Amino acid sequence: MALPASAGRASLYWPEGASLGEIGAMLTSVLLAIVLPLYTFAAGLVGIPYALVTGNTAVLYWLGRLGVRIGFLLARIRIVTHGRDKIPPNPHYIYMMNHNSNLDAPAVFLVLPGEVRALGKKELFKLPVLATAMRLGGFVPVDRSNRDAAIESVRRAARLAAEGASFLIAPEGTRSRTGKLLPFKKGGFHMAIDSEVPILPITVVGAFELMPPGSYAIRPGTIDIYFHDPIETRGLQSRGRAALMARVRAPMEETLTRASQARE
Repeated sequence: MALPASAGRASLYWPEGASLGEIGAMLTSVLLAIVLPLYTFAAGLVGIPYALVTGNTAVLYWLGRLGVRIGFLLARIRIVTHGRDKIPPNPHYIYMMNHNSNLDAPAVFLVLPGEVRALGKKELFKLPVLATAMRLGGFVPVDRSNRDAAIESVRRAARLAAEGASFLIAPEGTRSRTGKLLPFKKGGFHMAIDSEVPILPITVVGAFELMPPGSYAIRPGTIDIYFHDPIETRGLQSRGRAALMARVRAPMEETLTRASQARE
């Protein structure tokens, strides 16, 4: 669909053949690109000074989840959880999730209880306001271009986990371009073994269809989040890492396969 333009003037076109639904998804993305940075700035003006003065970072997590909730509301995305009762009060886990969309991590963060930290790529820690909030919230930057620095970041996260912090990790290390699970990286499993914190696998279904990698358009729909049985890591050694990786991968593969078959 093309917007009419007078002869000799520059014209603005939607992608050729775009449906009304696709145009709506693009407009939603534009709206969120305006609203969310403004919200982040305003929330930072309130939350960051409060956290610095009181030492209480819970307000940052509350404001962060509120921002995600607003974003999903504007995008008309519904979150449905399955098996969340597997998470006890005051949980202490390393949560591991599949990763194939820019929507899956915010969706999981929204429904997890308490203060859940993450290892984030260093580029995120250069963003104004957000970087300060992430550092105050205990997020750990990772330089993926520097192997030694990345290993040290994992060791730092392991120390924090051993002291009681919960973390959210995507063991694939990057977004899957096909929606299928990529091979797992070793870092998160070294972290779990070294800290002796149990792993709780999580499978996200539906985020890929709403915003696949490479797309800026956000479609309305439902994201299903499946919580699987926790996996104990106490007493494990490095030689048990491969078996641990297989145990975490199995319920994710099974859930994604079942979801794929249901769509056929």
